[in-house]
Amino acid sequence: MRIALSLSLLVALPALAAGPGTASGTLTINGKAVKLTHAYAARKADPFDKTKQVSYILLADQEVPLAAVHDMSEMMMYDNAHHLNALELTVTDADKQVISVSITSPNLTGMGHFSGVGKQKLDLTSIDATHVAGRIYLEKPDDFFKNTYIYDVKFDAPFSAAPKEPGAEALKGTQLPAGGGDPGKAYMAYTKVLAAGDMKALRKALTADRAKSLDDPDFKEMFPFIQKMQAKNIKVTGGAVDGDTATLLATGKDGDATSNATITMVRESGAWKVSKESWKTKSE
Repeated sequence: MRIALSLSLLVALPALAAGPGTASGTLTINGKAVKLTHAYAARKADPFDKTKQVSYILLADQEVPLAAVHDMSEMMMYDNAHHLNALELTVTDADKQVISVSITSPNLTGMGHFSGVGKQKLDLTSIDATHVAGRIYLEKPDDFFKNTYIYDVKFDAPFSAAPKEPGAEALKGTQLPAGGGDPGKAYMAYTKVLAAGDMKALRKALTADRAKSLDDPDFKEMFPFIQKMQAKNIKVTGGAVDGDTATLLATGKDGDATSNATITMVRESGAWKVSKESWKTKSE
């Protein structure tokens, strides 16, 4: 599992263009060149000041679901399954400065992802309420630990809105009460073992497929960071259960802002386990 370090969280916006834009250029890592062909853009909360916004741009070698573009946990799971080659950059609104550049690729040695900023060049040819276009490049190869890399990519991408999360009334199956019934109890138990760092209990709280990510070499390094990003004061507000699958709706706090989550629980061997969770924060 290659874990993206772009931690800006979603700010809800009116519906915008949904499809990907275009990218043209290459990302070369350790002598292996990959063409980046898809471009996505989203407006997100500034990771350093959630009252402000930044532009997030994803340049990838394949189509990426909008849910992954707008949500870090979705991106982690998508990358784990599809092995992205991608550049992610975050640009401030005020002065159009790059505050983060991340590289994801299976061609990296000893890691699947790293983040850094400083030597890149960004030429923005257009940025407005609907799209962003430009070029990001390195003038000469750079290195990170045992990896040598260089990139030069032009892009033009519409700003997109995140897929709409379902309300409780739209969920399939039998409605669950506040607290989420048995699936809700299992999820709250998971949040406690995650916060405590109990890896044995955490493995038991996850579905078999998701628990495989705990064996990835990158996970151990990233786990303290994942713990830090967990929402606080989590409450399950409801949901629905349909056979062996339950969908929970929850709220929590991300600093002074409110986060909302949609969580998928699956019953395996008679126990409810966490399969997927998507948290989004809206600045207040």
